[in-house]
Amino acid sequence: MRVDLLNFLQSVKLREIDDLKNIKRTDIMKWRDAMTGTKEKPGLAIRSVKRKLSTVSRFFEFLCDEEFVETNPFLGVERPKLTANEGATAAISERQAMNLLDAPDPDTLIGKRDRAILAMFLYHALRRSELCQLRLKDIQEREGIKQLKILGKGDKERYIPIHPSAARRINDYWQAQRNPTDKELPLFRSHSNNGKNARKPLTPTAVYQLVIRYGEKAGIDTSNFSPHSLRATAATNTLSNGEDIRRVQKWLGHSTIQTTAMYDKRNNRPEDSPTYRVRY
Repeated sequence: MRVDLLNFLQSVKLREIDDLKNIKRTDIMKWRDAMTGTKEKPGLAIRSVKRKLSTVSRFFEFLCDEEFVETNPFLGVERPKLTANEGATAAISERQAMNLLDAPDPDTLIGKRDRAILAMFLYHALRRSELCQLRLKDIQEREGIKQLKILGKGDKERYIPIHPSAARRINDYWQAQRNPTDKELPLFRSHSNNGKNARKPLTPTAVYQLVIRYGEKAGIDTSNFSPHSLRATAATNTLSNGEDIRRVQKWLGHSTIQTTAMYDKRNNRPEDSPTYRVRY
């Protein structure tokens, strides 16, 4: 993909085309590690890292075939390993989701903001990056219905009707700020440093940290929990309640239905396991 290749070329600070001949395995490993991130500052999903590595590796294979470079520096570079559930992050239960929605303090400005953020994830299945990019102007009325204008992967736009529960929380948050009229303001912004960051959106890291904090408060095991768990929960919930998988694919912004299918647990629910058919 063009975006993956450009990302790599920017990371290695390519100045001219001949610099590709000087790319080493260590450069690839540094790029891989930067994308993977750490527990304190999470990076991309493993599937995204593997895709990017594969894309640029194929590009170097092409350069080898054209005899522009002698060897492919990706050879021998260890790729991140997928777990059995990678790409289909475990969802939380409905009860846990309800506890999480009620975890922030409804009487403080930050609590109101965080209640709205959690609702945005659980009712609209947004990606973390999509939520952080939202501005007031991205709440638009289309065909008489308030909708979110979402900028997804590959700069693909989609519109999602706002769930009434999420709309109430967003209104509560902005009314507490006396409803600023500047539509360029981030929908969810920082409230630290005595208002100095008022025009700055929350960072993906800050959103990750607040989700973990409220997850712990709600009694959720956070060892394998993240904002993506909330996206998975919303996706699994809609499918379990009978929504058509192709409509869910469009709702999630997935390019292929195979990705959406990983959230479809209707034929693999623990409560339907043969375990409960054992009789002695």
